Amino acid sequence: MDETPQLTPREHDVLAALCPPAQADDTYSEPASIKEMAATLFVSEAAVKQHLLRLYDKFGIYSDEPRRRLRLANEALERRAWDEAYEALAAADGVGVLAPGDLEALGEAAVWTDHHAESIDALQRAHERYLENGETVAAARVAIALVPNHIARLNLSAAGGWFNRAKRLLEDEPESPSHGELAVMSALMQLANGEIELGLESAETAHRIGETFEDRDLVALGLAFQGYALARLGRLDDSTALLDEAMASAAAGELGPFATALVYCRTICTCLDLFDYRRAAEWTDLVQRITDATGPVGVAGDCMTHRVAVRIFRGEWIDGEREAERACELSAAWDLNHTAIAQYELGEIKLRTGDLAAADEAFRKAHELGAVPHPGLALLRLAEGDVDGAAAGIAGAVAGTQDQLRRAAFLPAQVEIALASGDLDRARLAAVELDGIAERYGSEALHAAAHVARGALHLADGDPAAAIRDLRDSVRAWQDSGAPYEMARARMLLAGALVALGDEGSARMELEAALGSFRRLGAGPDGDRAGSLLRDVTL
Repeated sequence: MDETPQLTPREHDVLAALCPPAQADDTYSEPASIKEMAATLFVSEAAVKQHLLRLYDKFGIYSDEPRRRLRLANEALERRAWDEAYEALAAADGVGVLAPGDLEALGEAAVWTDHHAESIDALQRAHERYLENGETVAAARVAIALVPNHIARLNLSAAGGWFNRAKRLLEDEPESPSHGELAVMSALMQLANGEIELGLESAETAHRIGETFEDRDLVALGLAFQGYALARLGRLDDSTALLDEAMASAAAGELGPFATALVYCRTICTCLDLFDYRRAAEWTDLVQRITDATGPVGVAGDCMTHRVAVRIFRGEWIDGEREAERACELSAAWDLNHTAIAQYELGEIKLRTGDLAAADEAFRKAHELGAVPHPGLALLRLAEGDVDGAAAGIAGAVAGTQDQLRRAAFLPAQVEIALASGDLDRARLAAVELDGIAERYGSEALHAAAHVARGALHLADGDPAAAIRDLRDSVRAWQDSGAPYEMARARMLLAGALVALGDEGSARMELEAALGSFRRLGAGPDGDRAGSLLRDVTL
């Protein structure tokens, strides 16, 4: 159909009543009878029949079609009315009428309605039916769809098994879009494992196959994964152009739901990895506007998790805490990787607001789910006065990765902790490395962090004049980035350098500005420290 039928409110009611909800044991009965629907809606059976006839007419379903109620479910699927589609397909599945394609549709609808175990079950049965029918490429397609399901649940062996099965099934088949989907999954796993060059090649293959078969999803996914790989290689201009092109297709509604979600996630993750929070915020705001207009664009909790990181950076901690808790709740049913990220972000907020016990709990949960809980946990230990524990924790995190951008997330904390412990040599090495990464990747936030590290080192070395130059640059950069908390912390360091040069009037202004920011943010411990320093300068 070219246009979505316009339904009356009562027709919506009838469509919903057609498929009763699940019982307590998670089983589904067959679609409701005319009598049951009439009782549910408090109308006559004749009225229900009339409404159904109009629905059949609007959807082009005629009286000689034996599976007309299943056709209604498929129409709901086309409209991405996931709840309607899932209930109808699950009800039909309960009476054993689903073909392999219908089972595949049930698996998709189940994902978008948070019935993830049911999704895996339906897809596995679809795979088996396709194999029984000799439809090898279709069976491979479903095997590929099962890969991210298992990755999200951290069932990596199962994910690898389905990937290898799909690869084997497609080996002797002519090239098809399914080969492109396999290339997308290859890129996803290779890039996650740090195999950047291989991931780039796989992404290029997906893009090429997408263009060959005029498959918009594959074209956009190939662009997005190429963009991510090029960013990791420091080719930022090329990366940005490809990511923007992929996002334009997603934002225009040209892609399927899975491709849309994956393009959004990969683009925003790339921005966050590059510390390009301004760009991440712009894309996050766009995703939110689309969500408000058309409904969620990704799996529950995923986009919300990345939005929390942006909120923390912007200083929107109250909303960030609420969304982090909600993201943990939603993603726990599906994606343990995003649950871990959300737990870590919750820990960051708790640490900054001074709830150290809650921060410790959140960081521990993130660790249990496989995330590296640093630098937050190391900074928590520093706040608790355990300098040695903080130094050991951050040293282990830095040693645990050779990826420059991941190291960049740890290095500012390593500088701060090393200076607190009096280890100037370690602080200097970390600051030099951070400066080099900032030069390579060039984001404003990275440069700001590098300025802070250099300024703190100059101050520790007894060169307040040099410290002032770097710290004033950092304040401007944090302000331009829209990061009020980091800017306020830089102001505190700047005040210390100004006091060392005898400019107590300027130091008071910096501390007053910092104190105001900390109070607005709810950063209790930093506010207390800024207040104490301000009193010392005022005396």
